[in-house]
Amino acid sequence: MKRLFIACILMIAALQAAAQGYTPTTTWPYLYSDFTPGELLTQDGKSIKTDLNVHLLKATLHYVDGEFIKELAPGTVFSAKIGDDLFINAGGRIMKVLARNDNGYVAECSEVDIAKLNSTDAAYGSSSTTLGTMQLSSLEGIGATNSNSSLNHMELKNSKESGQLLPLITKKYLFVDKKCIYATKRDVAEYADPAGFKAFLKSNKVKWNNPESLLSVVDYLAENSK
Repeated sequence: MKRLFIACILMIAALQAAAQGYTPTTTWPYLYSDFTPGELLTQDGKSIKTDLNVHLLKATLHYVDGEFIKELAPGTVFSAKIGDDLFINAGGRIMKVLARNDNGYVAECSEVDIAKLNSTDAAYGSSSTTLGTMQLSSLEGIGATNSNSSLNHMELKNSKESGQLLPLITKKYLFVDKKCIYATKRDVAEYADPAGFKAFLKSNKVKWNNPESLLSVVDYLAENSK
């Protein structure tokens, strides 16, 4: 009876995800439903046009090389444009830019929620930890930099709907003065003068979930960070 209830819950979740559009899975752990024409700007200033996608395990940038998917070393990426979306390399992770000005960026990082992945209800006869580890191992092998272990793009694409829905965690960050700061009041306070930051918050009603509102915090940190 319990297994039937769990199966019903998973089916409802799958139907809801389908109604809402694309959702990453354990067999297609990418931000976008397919690799999209984009432009990569490397740290040494080179511009490369290729098909790109963001792998959600460690927020890294993947590209299609012939028939295979490969990963770009985080240290080589400065920024990337995928379709209409702009991404930056912030602390070694590829983040989507939500808002920006002359002082910095408000960016969003989407990654696999490892804790939730490892705590999902297991298949009959398997522990949840074992199942989660198996799923994580399969994700780690996708888009390896070694061409011998890279996966064929079309084979992976054809199997993307056979995996389980992938739990994600999304966080906003501020990128200012080459610092990547988690966009919460507590984390920002560590980079600012306590008295000055308290006065700033009193005179500015910051909406911590609003990227445009967070630009005021970017401006404040650009002028007042420790």
